[in-house]
Amino acid sequence: MEFVSHPWIAPGTIEKRKYQEHVVASAIDGNTLVVLPTGLGKTSIAALVAAFKLQRDMSRKILFLAPTRPLVEQQCAAFGKYMRTGLEMTVITGSTAPSGREGLYRKADVIFSTPQTIENDLKGGILSLENFSLCVFDEAHRAVGNYAYPYIAKAYMASAREPLIVALTASPGAERAKIEEVKRMLFIKNVEVRSREDEDVRAYVHNVEQERIEVELTEPMKALRKYLNDVREERIKKLMNWGIIKTANIGKTYALKLQEELSRNKTGYGFAAMSVLAEILKLDHALVLLETQSLYSTKKYFDRMLLQETRAVERLLREDGIRNAMRLLSELVEEGHEHPKMAKLKEIVRREIERDKFSRIMVFAQYRDTIEKICNELSAVQGAIPVQFIGQARKSGKGLSQKEQVQILNEFKMGFHNVLVASSVGEEGLDVAETNVVVFYEPISSAVRKIQRSGRTARTQAGRVVVLMTKGTRDEAYHWAGFNREKNMKKILYGMANSLKKYV
Repeated sequence: MEFVSHPWIAPGTIEKRKYQEHVVASAIDGNTLVVLPTGLGKTSIAALVAAFKLQRDMSRKILFLAPTRPLVEQQCAAFGKYMRTGLEMTVITGSTAPSGREGLYRKADVIFSTPQTIENDLKGGILSLENFSLCVFDEAHRAVGNYAYPYIAKAYMASAREPLIVALTASPGAERAKIEEVKRMLFIKNVEVRSREDEDVRAYVHNVEQERIEVELTEPMKALRKYLNDVREERIKKLMNWGIIKTANIGKTYALKLQEELSRNKTGYGFAAMSVLAEILKLDHALVLLETQSLYSTKKYFDRMLLQETRAVERLLREDGIRNAMRLLSELVEEGHEHPKMAKLKEIVRREIERDKFSRIMVFAQYRDTIEKICNELSAVQGAIPVQFIGQARKSGKGLSQKEQVQILNEFKMGFHNVLVASSVGEEGLDVAETNVVVFYEPISSAVRKIQRSGRTARTQAGRVVVLMTKGTRDEAYHWAGFNREKNMKKILYGMANSLKKYV
């Protein structure tokens, strides 16, 4: 193995790879969007570009931005490993006292920070980006809308003498408009994209076995679904008779948009239609939980609904179909009946631990109630030591602080836990220990999230990705939507990269 030799790079820390050399050359040439699968060295590419800028002018500073405090600290630790000693590197986040930040900015050579902190300090006059030679935007797909990244990029390009931006992501988005927005917001000139299938990457990736396991709803669950669907169809027919909708096929996005339009009109029938739409949305969510999640999470949802004092809920609870559904649901839960995915998941975990007692398994699930249920179920599997990995606390319910998240990841690496049951917080950026198996408890339609989840395995050894899917449900639609969006994203990115190279 050959390593990069550079005055600012610590010997034996960054493997010399052809694709990295090409990407770094492009990044030095101008503002560059770097799209690389997880585990292929986005941070080391940023470190190599930083080394180039430091060699040219040591008096100027480097800014590295990442969305969360744990991720900021992780990237600082990685740079500490890659760069030679002698650099003053510091982490500045919202937990750093504002009174001390100005001095830290002045003293440091490389600053690692969250974008909200930098945006606030730019607006407050504590920080100027005039003397920065490089700005790195990690998880660059966030550079849309009102997020802080576009503001910082604009301020940097306007004030720095010779600005250079490196934007890092595993997946910038599935639609051309979203990718173009990221490019525009970060003033991108070059696009460098690599996938696991590329010739110059193939030698550095490990095989990922992809598996889709399909299950069917049990007969009692189908009966439960029919109760809910029958009530939902009555509401749909009512809206069609009123002329509010023209088709029975309405999704969540359309229903919410329609509610907004009706609220602006402020008519009596409009408010009545809004209330019916609210009932449909609640029924849709219950159906999603029933079909794709667990009976436990479905029951928890109805339990919370009973505490709500809205007209939509009151009307729903008066329906025989809803009362029958809730009665059947309670009976099934009391009898220990569960979604067939749960048994499959337990089987996957049991077999993997039997195959290798040192295995690390990561399970992704969309909802916290499901995560809680999965942890409880997996605790009964011999050899399994599951732990929840969720985001910070919300208004109601529990959560994990960023400090607790980092602690759990460390415990997972050290083997105190061997199954990490994660929400979306486990998808982005954080340095999760190498996992042998990644399980999607449900398919997801987002190409970005699909790529990030899959990237949690096969980083240093062969891995396996298993997707659990309930036949004849929304799971199938989400799976194929995610598949097609990922395919489309790659097509767009390679098209962009190739068209730019024609003019070089």
